[in-house]
Amino acid sequence: MNFITFGNKNNKSILFIHGLASTADLCFKPLLPYLKDYYVIFCELDGHYGTNPKDLTSMEETINSIESYILNKMGGSVYGMCGFSMGATIGVELIGRGNISASKVLLDAAITAELGLMARPLTCAFIIGTSRIKNKKPIPKFLLDKIMGKDNLSVIEMMYPKISKNTIKNACKFIYHYKVPENLSKFSNPIMFWRGSEEPIPAKSEKILREYLPQMKTEVFEGMGHGQFLHEHPKEYAGKLKIFFENK
Repeated sequence: MNFITFGNKNNKSILFIHGLASTADLCFKPLLPYLKDYYVIFCELDGHYGTNPKDLTSMEETINSIESYILNKMGGSVYGMCGFSMGATIGVELIGRGNISASKVLLDAAITAELGLMARPLTCAFIIGTSRIKNKKPIPKFLLDKIMGKDNLSVIEMMYPKISKNTIKNACKFIYHYKVPENLSKFSNPIMFWRGSEEPIPAKSEKILREYLPQMKTEVFEGMGHGQFLHEHPKEYAGKLKIFFENK
């Protein structure tokens, strides 16, 4: 686990948590030129950085490490938290535990729906897909369209090539069988949910989270699949993020 910071620590802080099989840089580095007025923190999850990555073995340990960083390095609070995909699921868990505070939370395509029997084939599809990308082989279009949204090449461009099968298995076991903590309903600060119109699992997750977070607002990006708005429109993404973080 690693943390990288940018900017002046006296500025408002934003903690970014990346998605599975990507990296902090691939997900969020294009946003940095537009966030110079903030103290930006990138979480680099185990199994997702370096040339010889250590496998991600425990999501609980991963979340504990982020929580400890906020408690020990940030006085227990961050101004903003932004998670993408698995990173958004981690964000839900962090605020649901209630040990740290965040004034504003942006969940981009969080995965919080129990997938039951679909978890295993989706995990296998993820492993096969990442393996084919690593080996510069095409992914069957029907598979990519079904999981990531129609004509979505962003997820391929955002993929971390050193990701291991074990890391994917361990992460998918957590996100595809995720149980929302009951304490999540105690979180009362502003929260925003973003997703593309072509993302079926985040659409289900949004409905589940709304039961716990009645104050949650949603924005749906038409024609977009998983990670497309983030990857293809970083300036607009950062602009909308800043509007949400700065609105009273």
